[in-house]
Amino acid sequence: MNKFVVLLAIALVVSTGYTVVTYQEFFGGFTNLHNYSKTPGYVLTGTMLYPNGTLDLQVANEYGPDTYGGFIVLVQVLNSSVVYQWNASQLGTLPKSEISNEYPLHPAHSDGFALVVPLGQNATVVLHMPFSVNPGKYTVRVYDVDGQYSSNGVKFQAQVTVG
Repeated sequence: MNKFVVLLAIALVVSTGYTVVTYQEFFGGFTNLHNYSKTPGYVLTGTMLYPNGTLDLQVANEYGPDTYGGFIVLVQVLNSSVVYQWNASQLGTLPKSEISNEYPLHPAHSDGFALVVPLGQNATVVLHMPFSVNPGKYTVRVYDVDGQYSSNGVKFQAQVTVG
């Protein structure tokens, strides 16, 4: 019985070590430990800006805490400077008709303070500028409640072209 316990302990140490080593190797090396469940990560693939000033913000929360959603408090459209931005109070009062969720369970929504995007949700949010935009290349950037527009090396922004 004693040999079995020793063998079991060795197997546990080897399997744990193998798991940690391979995880760190495939997700950024050994310079620091990675924990993608601490901060939200937004991907804006599919975001479009139209000449009339309408922004179709397609936002997906791909990683972060699963106990609560990511809170988007600022959306900016930039050229060489900020062209227009929507702040937390504007995002927090968006009507449901302006938010289209890909998945019905745990939808993205406005909560009065921010735009809440739950983990795993992919939503399209329609935002309107009070003016038209000129043709050209723009950057659409999203800020989380912590004031950051990047996490774990991923920037929460998309390049869009207005034709």
